[in-house]
Amino acid sequence: MDNHIERTRRAKLIGRDSNATISYLLEKADFDPMTMARYSANDESRLANLFWADGICRADYQCFGDVLAFDTTYQKNKYRRPLVIFLGFNHYLQTCIFGFTLIEDKQMATYTWLLQNFLDVMLNKSPSVVVTDDDEAMKAAIQEIFPNVTHRLCGWQIQKNVTTNTKNKEKNEWVLNEYQNRKSWASAYLQDKFCAGFRTTSRCEGINNFIKRFIGILQSLLELVQNLEHALRDYRHNELVSQFKKVYGEPVLTTRLAALEICAANFYTREMFGKVKQRLKEWLH
Repeated sequence: MDNHIERTRRAKLIGRDSNATISYLLEKADFDPMTMARYSANDESRLANLFWADGICRADYQCFGDVLAFDTTYQKNKYRRPLVIFLGFNHYLQTCIFGFTLIEDKQMATYTWLLQNFLDVMLNKSPSVVVTDDDEAMKAAIQEIFPNVTHRLCGWQIQKNVTTNTKNKEKNEWVLNEYQNRKSWASAYLQDKFCAGFRTTSRCEGINNFIKRFIGILQSLLELVQNLEHALRDYRHNELVSQFKKVYGEPVLTTRLAALEICAANFYTREMFGKVKQRLKEWLH
């Protein structure tokens, strides 16, 4: 029914590239019923915002979506639209992508539309923690759509801005503002929150740099969507490699507690097992 409604709406949308892209995503849904795309049109009946996630993205979010990170990256596409990538950590401590979005602008209304549709597509599962940069429009949208979430601000960005904004030793508006927001970035206020290792949006920066190889300024909207899928497959390949090592590899035991190590190796992934061994070594010393 959703696909039928979207096809009806698409017929009213102006723009061959936009129609081709939405048709492509709807056709994917015929093979992967969990694939979903949401879009909005502006007053001129042209495509404004587009969000999409395939079945694996949606399934991964149900498993690993307790902590959600995203930011708005460069406008490297034919229409100069900002690209937003939703991501988190999986059980191999690897970046896990939950969905992609092209937005019209960086206004609060746009972010609100984006987060509301993200929430709907993800079966109304809200994250516990959201990690973003210090964007006022983004912050306001998060407060509206995820009212009970802990919003953690990127620590790296705050450190970067310290040098620029603390030259004036008199009453400093930036310092006062950051102090008011201290519960969103100071470790003392966040130590009881599960953040899955996220303190910054560096994972977002990492994936932004990675996908540079897959997107270009002259690409059409359809080409952009298809090339982002290539990038997504590369990330998923890393997970398959880690899964193979978990199933067929042998754990390396390094402490005197061999029985405990073997038990942990059978329960955890190799990446998490490494952290367990480190804790055991600290305890033994």
